[in-house]
Amino acid sequence: MNKILLSIFIFTFLSLGYSEIITEAKTETEIIPQNHPPSVMEEAFLRYLGETILDIMSNHNDKQLFTSSRIEKISRDIANDSYDVSLRVIGFEGPLNPPFKLIRMTIRIPGEQNTNYSVLSYSHRFISDKEFKKLSKNTVD
Repeated sequence: MNKILLSIFIFTFLSLGYSEIITEAKTETEIIPQNHPPSVMEEAFLRYLGETILDIMSNHNDKQLFTSSRIEKISRDIANDSYDVSLRVIGFEGPLNPPFKLIRMTIRIPGEQNTNYSVLSYSHRFISDKEFKKLSKNTVD
């Protein structure tokens, strides 16, 4: 009888422990609406990331300034206590003159091996003046 009770207890304990591990492995994702002005929190976070964004752009041979920042999506990995931040900026040369580049990147904070960040993806493409105006609407300058 004691063996049966012990077996039930162990099975129950392992089941609860296993479900807790599954719960911890969750990720939460928030998609930021792009058709509204950014929140104060988004503006503050983008300002904080400014030097990081410039560093990433420079490391990808986009030695430019940027404007029209927006966070598109943030995913939180609860188990690893990290955040994947997908954002876009528009790179420019000279005093806000063409050619304009739409630059998208996803960074993980904190990064691998105790670094401040890791770049998960990076892409860029040239955009027209018309597209620049459209993408600059509701952005952080």
